[in-house]
Amino acid sequence: MSNLNICLVSGGDEIRLRSYVNHSIYSREFGLDYRLECGVDEGIDNKFFYKTSIIKRVLPKYDWILWIDDDAFFTDFSKNNVNALIEDAESNGNFLVIAEGPLEPNGFWSKINTGVFGLRNDPRSFALLDQMNSASLKIAEAWWDESKFGVFTGGDQDIFTWWFETHDEFAGVEIVSHRELNSRGHYYDNGLDDAFVMHFCGYPDKVWGVAKFAKKWGIGQELVPEHLLDKYSVRTRSPLSPIRFAILDQAVTAQSSIKAKLRPAYKAVQRRLKSNP
Repeated sequence: MSNLNICLVSGGDEIRLRSYVNHSIYSREFGLDYRLECGVDEGIDNKFFYKTSIIKRVLPKYDWILWIDDDAFFTDFSKNNVNALIEDAESNGNFLVIAEGPLEPNGFWSKINTGVFGLRNDPRSFALLDQMNSASLKIAEAWWDESKFGVFTGGDQDIFTWWFETHDEFAGVEIVSHRELNSRGHYYDNGLDDAFVMHFCGYPDKVWGVAKFAKKWGIGQELVPEHLLDKYSVRTRSPLSPIRFAILDQAVTAQSSIKAKLRPAYKAVQRRLKSNP
């Protein structure tokens, strides 16, 4: 077990998903502190900055924090990956451990993805967190090159990339495979241990997405093995019933079909707007 004081942190401006059950049990299993935080702060004008304001407030209390978005779930409870990755970064003098952005089915990609990352209590970390504002985001957008850095998301992820690239800070960053820290559903081929964390990015309805993924792999909607739910006395399990899932599945499928039909017209309008500013 690590001698470092590590905290797993998640949250946002609302509690949307039961990922806190998943996060809490993983933390208990591997000796991490756990905090589910409400993104309440002054001067927030971008939803992504709830995350960074939480991190900036919590980080001084620990040696490291592992941030995990509320739509990301641990899927492999056999691996002590959090401690292992952070200890490796610590021994190498790095202040951040983060995953590459995996290639999405629609062709989207990014150099890194800030849905899950470990951050050290370190002056470099606070210098980075001080950049989390709309002014920095505008600078990052003007500087951005999609061929080099992938999709521009309009949030903290873009500022991370811009800051590292323009201040030589990638020297202190450990970038790992998405399978080690922050992966996607289409990379799960054989089982839940194909990757460490499943991040439900881009789903039209995340409750539906989690339930659909859980159904595919024959596990409860918390994505926690049954024996661990028993161990930690979790009584409310898989709250989306089969009937409610079927109704939601039909609604999401219909909505996605309508959006797919309208997408070409939407893209044509966007192109016209860009060519006639």
